[in-house]
Amino acid sequence: MTILFLDRNKKAYDAEDVRKVLYQVGAHDCETLFVHSDILFGTAPSNFNRREYLSILYEVICGLDVKNVIVPTFTYSFCNHEDYNVSSSKTSMGAFSEYVRKKEGRYRTLDPLLSLSVPAELKAKFEKVSNHSLGEGSGLDILHQMDGVKFLFFGAKQGECFTFVHYVEKMLDVPYRFDMPFRGGVIDYNGNRTEKIQYIHTHCKGIKIPPNYNYFEDELIEKKLVRKEQLADSYVSCLGEKDAYEQIVEKIRKEPFYFVESPYTEQDLIHEYGFGLNGERVTHC
Repeated sequence: MTILFLDRNKKAYDAEDVRKVLYQVGAHDCETLFVHSDILFGTAPSNFNRREYLSILYEVICGLDVKNVIVPTFTYSFCNHEDYNVSSSKTSMGAFSEYVRKKEGRYRTLDPLLSLSVPAELKAKFEKVSNHSLGEGSGLDILHQMDGVKFLFFGAKQGECFTFVHYVEKMLDVPYRFDMPFRGGVIDYNGNRTEKIQYIHTHCKGIKIPPNYNYFEDELIEKKLVRKEQLADSYVSCLGEKDAYEQIVEKIRKEPFYFVESPYTEQDLIHEYGFGLNGERVTHC
């Protein structure tokens, strides 16, 4: 057995342990699996090989026999005053997403902010993403139009990385977010550079955003819509896309301030971008 990681009690875990947890959360029971990942489940063994580790995790997920595995390969390139090169721009979504996007048989969308890596068979569906990263025709909107989609939080914390919430907020046109345009160059698979304007639905400058949405995940677990299991020192959970969409819509319509830290006034709805103001790299919206 190849030991993948050790938990804090020095218990060893291999590929079969990972596979069992994925089945326990229902990751196999779908047509398309959208994977948010943070693969630091425990301590690496002494003979750790990073590439082998990533390869095994990828094989385990592919072994679920899910038709489509999609990963976010967000770069926020234009937000960081950079061109977006579909072939070489690294994602800020972690080592697993970066590994998957480089695999043969994959297609990466031309969105310079929120690109996705999808199976090459889905190229026709995703190759004409719109110039709004969270609006109609965006990668997440195309995903929403598909059937049998689940989100897998593979070590990643749902409350800290669930960008899908912002897609639904855009669909509902919530007043505490606005469309922010960014400009830059997109370099396609043929090496051709095109000037482009790309929009994202970001929060107004006077709005306070919670550090995470863990409270939303807790409610989904209580409603038995999220299945969550421990894996070594971390967790794996799974949520159906249709359930996610319906629950986010319901929350916003019943509690307009649910996804903000505190109630706001008209004076807080300032249409100014609030990230990267001190030169720090933008890694979220």
